[in-house]
Amino acid sequence: MRVPFDRLALILIGAVACALAGCSGASSTPTAPAALPATAGRFDVSFDGAGVTMAGVLIRPEILSGRTGAIVVLHGWLPPGVSGVPLVEPTAQRFADDGYVALALSMRGWPPSGGVDDCGLQQPDDVIRAAQWVGALPGVDPARVGLIGFSQGGQVSLLAASRSTAIRAVAAYYPVTDVARWKVTTSRTDIPEYIAAVCEPGGTDARSPVLHAAGITAPVLLVHGDADTRVPTEQSELMLAALASAGRAADLLLVPGAVHGFTAAENAIARPIVAAFLATHLRQ
Repeated sequence: MRVPFDRLALILIGAVACALAGCSGASSTPTAPAALPATAGRFDVSFDGAGVTMAGVLIRPEILSGRTGAIVVLHGWLPPGVSGVPLVEPTAQRFADDGYVALALSMRGWPPSGGVDDCGLQQPDDVIRAAQWVGALPGVDPARVGLIGFSQGGQVSLLAASRSTAIRAVAAYYPVTDVARWKVTTSRTDIPEYIAAVCEPGGTDARSPVLHAAGITAPVLLVHGDADTRVPTEQSELMLAALASAGRAADLLLVPGAVHGFTAAENAIARPIVAAFLATHLRQ
C-alpha cells in the first residue's frame, strides 16, 4: 500500500536536513570489528567483501546500555573514480544522531572500495558482508541491521535482502528493480549504453529485484518521485506489486513532483517517514 501523506503529523521525528558536508570527530582506519574501540566516534573502516575490499565511514553513537540497531547506507551510480562515501555520510550521521551505529559504504567499483561496478551482480553479496560485519561490532544487535539505498544503492539493497535474512529492513529510494524494462523506459539516452555494457553481460534477471521479491523477508519501504523519468516511477510500482504478490510487507511513498534525487523540501517529506519505518523494525 502507499503511505498517505497525512501520516506525516503522526510520525515526524525531527529529521535533520541532509547537507553534503563531512562529519567531524576522531578518525582511525581499523580493518576488523575487533580493531574498533567500543567508543563513540567517526572511523574510516575497511573489511572483506565478496572477494574485494570494502571501505567506508562508520559513525558510532554513545551506547549507554544494551545493544542498538545498525544501518548501512548505500549511494547511487557515480562516475568512475568518485567516492560514494561523501554522498551518504550525512545520512549515516543523521541516523547515528538517532542512536544507530551507521555505516556510509562505498559500493564495489567506487573508491575507497575495490572492484568494478557490476550493476548489482556481486555488489549485493558485498553488502551482505557489510551487514554481517557491522552486526558483529560491539554494542550492535545483529538481529537489527537495516539498509538504506539510493538509486543503484536501492537496487543493491533489495537484492541483498533477497539473498540474506541478516537484513531486517530496507528503505530503497528510487531504485532500479527491472533492468530490462528500465532500458526501454528511461528518458536518459546514455543509460541503455550503460545497461548493454555493464548490466547485460551475465544477464539482467539476476540484477532485477522484481524477479526476486519472494526471497525478501525484510519489510521494505520504497520511496520514489512521481515525476522521475531517469528511473521511472514504474520501477517502484512494479516492485511493490511483486512484493505484494509474494505476500511480503511493503509500502510505497510517492513524493509529488519529485524527479531522480530530491530537493530539500522533498527530502523533508520522505525523511521522517523513512526514519519512522526504520525505527519500527530496528528498535524492537
